[in-house]
Amino acid sequence: MEFANFWVFILLFLPFICEKFCPQKRMAIYFPHFEFTKKINKDNLLKFFILFFTILALSNPYTKKEIIQENKGDAIVLSIDSSGSMAENNKFEVVKNVASDFIDKRIDDKLGLVVFGTNAFIASPLTKNRNFVKDVLNKTYVGIAGRNTAILDSLVQSIRLLKNTTAKTKIVILLTDGMDNSSKVNLNDVMNELKKYHIKVYTIGIGDGVNYNLLDYISQNTNAKTYQAYSANDIKNIYETIDKLEKTDIKNKIIYKNYLYIYPLGLAIILVLFYIGRRRW
Repeated sequence: MEFANFWVFILLFLPFICEKFCPQKRMAIYFPHFEFTKKINKDNLLKFFILFFTILALSNPYTKKEIIQENKGDAIVLSIDSSGSMAENNKFEVVKNVASDFIDKRIDDKLGLVVFGTNAFIASPLTKNRNFVKDVLNKTYVGIAGRNTAILDSLVQSIRLLKNTTAKTKIVILLTDGMDNSSKVNLNDVMNELKKYHIKVYTIGIGDGVNYNLLDYISQNTNAKTYQAYSANDIKNIYETIDKLEKTDIKNKIIYKNYLYIYPLGLAIILVLFYIGRRRW
């Protein structure tokens, strides 16, 4: 048990100090009939316990219980190329399946979805509702955002999702099989925004027709990595690797306090009532 106002226990010595140093009249005013050191009787004991329990209540006693909650929580945006070339060898459907498995594993994270082709758009806001994100992903298709590739524009949309989140780690996983031929924004402007909001961008290229210099530049300057994939198994392994790399441990300490002042206060009131009744009768 602990006390919020431990200092009030000093008041317990007040009757003794006053009896010794206060004039008798003042003593009678402040502590009538309190002759504790001269004569110990039932009234004096009763008054002492009334004083004791009152001061105990004023000290605000409490018990404390600490609970450490551990969880993992990131904000992750899956940015997926849906341009025309993603239809080759059923690449887009493979990516959707792998991404769905990845979403299932991120239990405590907020997830968002950006889809890009000629244009880029936010398909799902950040949410912990994994089923919602998977449903939206399953409804996307090749060409939904146009047949070309706008990698930098997709990053702009990802930044919009992540810049205001309070998550400790902000991540974009960008997957493409082509070269940027449709973006309307400048690379330097995008990089400045990514750095400003401390966003890490993992980039995944499928096949050889990818501008890996661009992907490397983006990932290296955001403290992330670039991966190359040539098969469905490669894509699966890359997402699993990123899943293991990016898990932030968050520890929340919750302190529960149970205040107990009501018990000594109740006893003091009962003793006061008993004392008054005893004096009357």
